[in-house]
Amino acid sequence: MSTHPLRCATCERECVYERCAPFSQGVEEAYHVAWRCPNGHGSSVDICPVGPLVPARGLCLNCGTPYPSDAGDAQCGACGLSRLACPAALGLTDEPLEDPIASARAAFTQGLFRRGIAILNRALQEDMGLLEPWFWKSRFLNSIGYNRSAAEMLDGAFARFSNPTDRIQLFEEQSFLWAECDRGKEALSSAESAAQLGSNSVRTHYLRGRALGLLGRLEGARNEMDKVLTLDPNNADAQRAMNMINAALRPTRWWQFWR
Repeated sequence: MSTHPLRCATCERECVYERCAPFSQGVEEAYHVAWRCPNGHGSSVDICPVGPLVPARGLCLNCGTPYPSDAGDAQCGACGLSRLACPAALGLTDEPLEDPIASARAAFTQGLFRRGIAILNRALQEDMGLLEPWFWKSRFLNSIGYNRSAAEMLDGAFARFSNPTDRIQLFEEQSFLWAECDRGKEALSSAESAAQLGSNSVRTHYLRGRALGLLGRLEGARNEMDKVLTLDPNNADAQRAMNMINAALRPTRWWQFWR
């Protein structure tokens, strides 16, 4: 279940992690992890649920479905795991809570994404006041193309953070994710929310410019990229964007089509 390395059914050797990818296009509910036998007995695929986007005590830590009651033996109606059995099934029984980021990073390095996500979800479920687990989950979902789910997940993070610096980082991350979905309106809204909180950062200006570009508002996008280059003259992404915007805005005379 990608909570421990899989073993080959033929030779029982521990398999080697190959890749993690979406399970199906357009449905951001599961992903697959591929493992390869080092003795050449082929590959195995583990299908993993994305799990709860915004973990809470009333939700199954494995799949995110609400439990029918608060009882410890309450069974999830979707995956069948009880509240008490879920941590062991996800490989969490030996994982300390003190440093979830280090534990999740170690799990991801081994290809144990289901375990790593469960570690982050448990920290969020316990409401430890940590910002980093949201970003780690966001970047994992981005890595498999689940940008919409990641952006929607961050909506649940805002209620837990009142510090403007934390909220700016969340809005910037959300703007990036919406832009990855080609949803310029939402990307612009998130970037402008960061700016309204007082952000004058390179990232806020770049994200606002990117969102304006997605909406076809190229003059505004150029202004934002100019602000980025004022703050960071060597910013390669902003320079590349500026070149593309200038090319799109450059007037073309009709006789230039003739040779």
